[in-house]
Amino acid sequence: MKRRTWWMLAATVALLALASSATSLFNLYAYDDVYAVQKDSRIQSLHQWWHLLATSYWSKAWGGDGYRPLTTLGFAVQWALGHGSPLIYHVVNVALYVVMCVAVFWVMSAVLPKVPAWIAAALFAVHPVHVEAVGNVVAQSELTVGVLLTVAVGLYIYGRRQGPLSLWRKIAIAACYAAAMGFKEHGITLVALVVAAEVLAVDDSRPLKDRLVEMRPFVLALTAVAMAYLWARDLVLRGNVNGFQPFVPFQGLHLSAGNRILTMIGDCTVWGRLFVWPAHLASEYSPPWIPIAQGPSLWQLPGLLLMVGIMGLALATWKKHRAASFGLWWMIIAMSPVSNLVVPAGFLIAERTLLFPSVGVMIFIGALVPYAYEWLAERRLQLAGAAAVALLLALGAWRSAQRQKVWHDDDILFKTAVRDTPDSYRAHFMLGAWYMQNERMQDGEKEYRRGMQLFQFDPFMAFSFAENYRHFGICKPATDLYRWALTIDTDIVMGRAQLANCLLLENKLDSAKSAALDAIRHGGPVQDMHNILVWADSTQRADSLRARAAGSGETPRSLQKAPADSAHGVRGKNTSH
Repeated sequence: MKRRTWWMLAATVALLALASSATSLFNLYAYDDVYAVQKDSRIQSLHQWWHLLATSYWSKAWGGDGYRPLTTLGFAVQWALGHGSPLIYHVVNVALYVVMCVAVFWVMSAVLPKVPAWIAAALFAVHPVHVEAVGNVVAQSELTVGVLLTVAVGLYIYGRRQGPLSLWRKIAIAACYAAAMGFKEHGITLVALVVAAEVLAVDDSRPLKDRLVEMRPFVLALTAVAMAYLWARDLVLRGNVNGFQPFVPFQGLHLSAGNRILTMIGDCTVWGRLFVWPAHLASEYSPPWIPIAQGPSLWQLPGLLLMVGIMGLALATWKKHRAASFGLWWMIIAMSPVSNLVVPAGFLIAERTLLFPSVGVMIFIGALVPYAYEWLAERRLQLAGAAAVALLLALGAWRSAQRQKVWHDDDILFKTAVRDTPDSYRAHFMLGAWYMQNERMQDGEKEYRRGMQLFQFDPFMAFSFAENYRHFGICKPATDLYRWALTIDTDIVMGRAQLANCLLLENKLDSAKSAALDAIRHGGPVQDMHNILVWADSTQRADSLRARAAGSGETPRSLQKAPADSAHGVRGKNTSH
């Protein structure tokens, strides 16, 4: 392909990407953006910015897990440039998406003929499943990793076309690798992608065994980069191998690794639909809309057949249809860290995590285009096929542009989530929390209760419901919810502390003291619990003196001034929302 022709085609891909994503520029902060950016004081100053390289992705207030130092630093730089405005973040997201789509076309041009490469890249640019990765600020890490890994694979393929990989390309690929992991841990998959590229996307007549032996030092060098990242991550997260808390329902149901894998096997059909026909999108994928496996079941069979079929096809095509096989292996490798099949993730299914795997799906579809062209032998049928592609591109761009608006703010997002997935408990949970945060107590109660009807094993939903009741000064139902949360997960330390608070406010002094001591034993806030113990003891002594005084008709001097200041201090500090 001539350079000028390539750049013209690349420009059309960029325009399609821009048309699909530009409406997100008007979005505000939504969902995790609020906690990872808007309310995270760590990123709101570049003073001593280097400390951000040695801190967890989430602040301690929100769990203190994850390690994405370059993402955190990037958020801080954008906050400084935009003075906290969400616009700068969305501009960066759209720019990254356009760059990624062009990079995808660059890689596809190396493994596919000109027209199939353009069709595949254009379909990628308008794919509606990418909306969450573009419209949500925190998904910026997905976009950055996607750009870096795609460029790294392209550097490898084009470099190997010229013979052995040059030193500067090796250094550039290693730099992309290190940066990708710094933005998000999923970047670790590059080593496997490079091996797949060598086997399936590089034209080399030498025996495969000799080629793999030749690339072994480079693979070992990349592995050393990955080990250095894992070492730094381990230091920051203090031995937390997984890095993030697993999906909450997995913990609430005490799900075994086998049942987790069975769950995700059953969900393969959902991934397949989202990749191929993303007409229905959702921000929440949770039970019971997405079932959780309790052993083998027939509902898992379609997903199992799809998984086995994809693996079989990837193996069967690796010699004669290498581009198709490369696309399938790209998808399989990219899905491995986000699928819950290898390691537990913090979600069941998240559309933003399908951005990079969908590159492989589009490569596979592009590899089918020449066969479809031959099958449509007549000219009019070929024209009809071209019209169908044009229609798909138009529908994809329109659907993506409209869907971007759903991520405008929490009010629109959470209401849409309930409409999209009315049987997803987390959709109701998040809408209920949003309503109560905005003083709409009755609406919030309704959504919380619906969420708990659908799924009763999320301790954080019960804890959040209790916290909102406590905020409104309603402690009786709050104490029941705190206790329910603690029966599901005994490690919710603040649940024990706030239970003690509510029991004190209900004047159940012995129970409050017992709960406060229990909270201290489990690592709760010692000073706050000490205040509760002191206030409960002083109240009990005062009650005892009053009882004695009732018989003598005198008011003891110690009761002439009640310790109201102490009570106010405990309540004021521990009942704030």
